[in-house]
Amino acid sequence: MNLFEFIKVLFSDPYKWKSITNGDKKKNHFMVNRMMSINYPLHAQAFNHLKIDPVSTINFWQQFMSNIYNRVPFWIYTKGAKKHKEAREKKLDIKETTIKKYSKFYSLDVKSVRDAINFFPKESASEFKKFEKIFK
Repeated sequence: MNLFEFIKVLFSDPYKWKSITNGDKKKNHFMVNRMMSINYPLHAQAFNHLKIDPVSTINFWQQFMSNIYNRVPFWIYTKGAKKHKEAREKKLDIKETTIKKYSKFYSLDVKSVRDAINFFPKESASEFKKFEKIFK
């Protein structure tokens, strides 16, 4: 059973939960605990610190969450940093290769260039368009 099917059953299907094997629970333990730490960091850290059996931990999360939620909550599925960065750069139409070339050409670190893009998006967009025209 993959992680997302497992999460769906954990929150919304207590009858199917009984048929999930201990092997599946052990396999998904790390990611489930990591996801639960988004909203319940103290609980998740306690399970990490105490080194409780993974199956018991997953059973706790299922009992605890099924009392609160009847479907998968929105906070389980968060955007990753890579998708967020790609979406931001897509809006500005600035390619990663252009950012790297720009930083190398002006002897700047890539982080500073990205910060400039975040803080001054309009000015950065025009600057990078000029830069791309020069090197085409």
